[in-house]
Amino acid sequence: MEYINQKKLIYQYGLLTGLIAVIFEVMRFILQIHYTNDGITTVVALIILFGGVLSGCLAVKKDNKGLISLSKTLKTGVGIALIYTLVSIVYTLVLVNILEPTFWDTSAQIAYETAKEQNPEAMGSVTFDDFKPYFEWITYGVYPIIIAFSLFFGFIFSLVIGVVIKKSE
Repeated sequence: MEYINQKKLIYQYGLLTGLIAVIFEVMRFILQIHYTNDGITTVVALIILFGGVLSGCLAVKKDNKGLISLSKTLKTGVGIALIYTLVSIVYTLVLVNILEPTFWDTSAQIAYETAKEQNPEAMGSVTFDDFKPYFEWITYGVYPIIIAFSLFFGFIFSLVIGVVIKKSE
């Protein structure tokens, strides 16, 4: 069976999901809570991704007269997650290079202070200058982590959705 508009729907729902995620992150930036890494932020990001994958898979199913295979669901879900990830990375690059050029320095300072509070014995003689090189890998390492995290959960979500909604021809 020919899957009508699958690529178009992947782009459309991937961009829409990414846009919703960027709006959420802009809201966090405006409220000055973009430095906090709490569980609620992660859960909201996962809900946004799940909603986008679910909506996209249902749209592909609808466009194909109610038929969708598990492999097409996986392709759709991971494709949406990839577009979502690329949009998120573009926003992150804008954030750390334009909106808040001192983002990584501030994050390193916050991480240092948190480490000193949580484990004062181990961090007793460690200065911020000693600590900063251990944090610098994040400035480049965050991008592969974002990609891996989003694609993994996009795959898991689309697998679960595919098992539930599949209807083969």
